[in-house]
Amino acid sequence: MTYSIIGIISSILLIITNRDLLLIGNKKDSTDTERNYRYFLLWVLGYYITDAFWGLFDIYKLTRLQFIDTTVYFVAMAAAVLLWTRYVISYLKAKNIFERMLRLAGNLFFVSEIIVILVNIFYPIMFWFDEKGDYHAGSARHITLAIQILMFLLTSIYTLRITAKTDGSIKRRHLTVGLFGIVMIVLIGLQMAYPLLPFYAMGYMLGTCLLHSFVVEDEKEEYRRGLEEAIVREQIQSKELSESREALKNALATAEKANKAKTTFLSNMSHEIRTPMNAIIGLNNIALNDDSASDKVKDYLGKIKNSAQHLLGIINDILDMSRIESGHMTINNDDFSLSENLDQVNTMISEQCRDKEINYEYKIIGNIDDFYVGDGMKIKQVLINILGNAVKFTPKDGKISFIIEEGTRFENKASLKFIISDTGIGMSKDFLPHIFDAFSQEDTSSTSKYGSTGLGMPITKSIVGLMNGNIEVTSEKGKGTTFTVAITLGISERKADNKDLNKQNSSETTLSEQQTSNQINKDSNRKADLKGCRVLLAEDMPVNSEIMKMVLAMRGIEVELAENGKIAVDMFTNHESGYYSAILMDMRMPEMDGLEATKVIRAFEREDAKQIPIIALTANAFEEDVQKSLQAGLNAHLSKPVEPEALYETLEKLIFL
Repeated sequence: MTYSIIGIISSILLIITNRDLLLIGNKKDSTDTERNYRYFLLWVLGYYITDAFWGLFDIYKLTRLQFIDTTVYFVAMAAAVLLWTRYVISYLKAKNIFERMLRLAGNLFFVSEIIVILVNIFYPIMFWFDEKGDYHAGSARHITLAIQILMFLLTSIYTLRITAKTDGSIKRRHLTVGLFGIVMIVLIGLQMAYPLLPFYAMGYMLGTCLLHSFVVEDEKEEYRRGLEEAIVREQIQSKELSESREALKNALATAEKANKAKTTFLSNMSHEIRTPMNAIIGLNNIALNDDSASDKVKDYLGKIKNSAQHLLGIINDILDMSRIESGHMTINNDDFSLSENLDQVNTMISEQCRDKEINYEYKIIGNIDDFYVGDGMKIKQVLINILGNAVKFTPKDGKISFIIEEGTRFENKASLKFIISDTGIGMSKDFLPHIFDAFSQEDTSSTSKYGSTGLGMPITKSIVGLMNGNIEVTSEKGKGTTFTVAITLGISERKADNKDLNKQNSSETTLSEQQTSNQINKDSNRKADLKGCRVLLAEDMPVNSEIMKMVLAMRGIEVELAENGKIAVDMFTNHESGYYSAILMDMRMPEMDGLEATKVIRAFEREDAKQIPIIALTANAFEEDVQKSLQAGLNAHLSKPVEPEALYETLEKLIFL
């Protein structure tokens, strides 16, 4: 009965004191020490349970069940010794030859014990029960207990040896583990002398309660170390993050500074290149209009003009590509006249086709408004790029077709499709995927007869992309190419004063019907007479001022020159209201630049100061330059080199508006 009481009490105490540790084996992050100790506890618990049942079976003399229970008892005892050995090894973590020998001894003991227990089932060498149900211990039982004493002795010696090399609280804990082995040796010896007294069970009960506190302390210590390591890692990560943020901030500042420097460089480059180009193209235009020049000289001048325009186109492409790559190209959303843009495009392309003897067809399908909301200049640039390439790569007697059609309308938006086809040289299937790559050309040999920078198509695709549009291309070598550009524009509330494009023909309009329409419009609106108008020209470059005087004189316009912005302000304010019909303002001048001069004039307390047309004539050709001009109060922005007809048209519109 004593065994049953001790077994029940010990089982309850073990479960209560070690309930948290009995579950640690289910944790993925549990250590070997924790797992070995858990298994040790489970087998000790099994040992206690056999004790509890053994007492009950003994009371009722259930001999057969007692035999089974005692067999399980010895298995649990052997497993507990083995796991205690493994627990001590993993707890001390010494990693030496004695540890390996101790592990091997524990395994051999367990295997030999199982063999003896199995033999005892058939031949009683460890224990048996007589006819009265009384328990008898065999010699093998005493040998087993002796081996257990040896195992505990070995673990104690091993633990005490490690203890001698440690200090602090860990030394006391190691000493306790070693002394527990000594205590178990004494209790097992008493068990051998008094087989029916539960000394063995009492030793395990005392040991598991004591060792539980060690394991808990180990867990706390490990948790504390883990927490400290986590705090250190967090501090390191926080420092690294702070350093990364600082590095990113510095890199961003450097990038912004570089972008700003690049933008400034591009702006300066544009200005410096366009200034001499303005002189070249301007003087060339004046010379072409000189009646005294011979046909041979005019032929030379025409070739100079074409080469200068080609050079200007290359410069524009390089600047545009640089701005696209740096993210500085923007898209405007303003009312613009699609009919006017198409008229300008068709005039340019039809002349080129006529010179090359190429058939050019232009059609409008569906309902097309005169005005839309979007970036008319960018759309015109896209069309000129594609149509210009079509003219370049289409031979004599070839055909170019330009079709425009409007798709669906939704939420005050309209979709437009521009289809440009040619019967030119076409492109191979291998090159087609690379057509929009920068500097990409199918024929890069020195014998190629088609000069190109390879930037036109990348710029075109980028502009279409910025407008949230789409561009597709199909081509066949030797047969031609078709580009399809689809964009979405805002529907404008502005309507044309004259008939819009649809009313020229309800279904389609050919090119011939369109140059006829233009001529009728030109006849019905005779050009405004600029003769006698007086213009104030603010320009610090002598050559540019001379060119502009001659260009304006060709239409009978009087010009007064101001060498900088300050002089321009003084000349305007010192004359009576209405003295000047318009002001042509350069942006970069000494003393006072064009933007500041315009602001001063607009702020002058005189009626004509708010009304007089002020036109920027500048080599600053970027979008932000145009925006700055308009925000400062200028009415228009013409980039150098200025085409005379564009200047005349702007003056006509603004003076006689």
